Amino acid sequence: SALRSKQRAIDIRVKLFGEEHSDTARVYINLGVTQHALGNYSSTLQSHQHALDIRIKFFGEEHPVTAQSYHNLGVPQNALGNYSSALKSHEHALDIRVKHFSEEFKAQLELFNLGVTQNASGNYSPTLQSKQRAVDIKVKLLSEEHLETAQSYFSLGVTQHALGNFSSALQSHQHAIEMRVKLFGEEHPDTAECYLFSE
Repeated sequence: SALRSKQRAIDIRVKLFGEEHSDTARVYINLGVTQHALGNYSSTLQSHQHALDIRIKFFGEEHPVTAQSYHNLGVPQNALGNYSSALKSHEHALDIRVKHFSEEFKAQLELFNLGVTQNASGNYSPTLQSKQRAVDIKVKLLSEEHLETAQSYFSLGVTQHALGNFSSALQSHQHAIEMRVKLFGEEHPDTAECYLFSE
């Protein structure tokens, strides 16, 4: 099985490079991805935690690959319902990426992950801020009429609706509809999805 193959790869890497090597960390990450796909979130968490510990020792706390491991850790934490831990992991990844990359680059992924975690934990106000920042950055980077921008407007509208800001939610969803009609046409499933939330 895939799981057995990944475990064997870890055993070989540990023999070749030792437990605290970047290649060993990479194999733990691959194992975690497979475990997550199988729904073994606790095992996924252990694998990603192990990879993070190795990367901190190998690269240091403030390295971009360490940021990726913090992001990886947040995914199973979120899946297990550990929202406060997931939030800390994603925020830490965001902080590291801010130091190494431009605002636009790091925001693409981490703001989305922050928003997902905040939303799942019922923290709609911070979610709204994260999603609004993501919209602003996507408009700047990709233009107003890009699929990614349309998806961000749609996601923003869902959160606005959850907060009871129905007129703002309607505006965001109508904006997403207009963009999707231009991109896909009136009869596309992505356009239909927006109509469901626009009433």
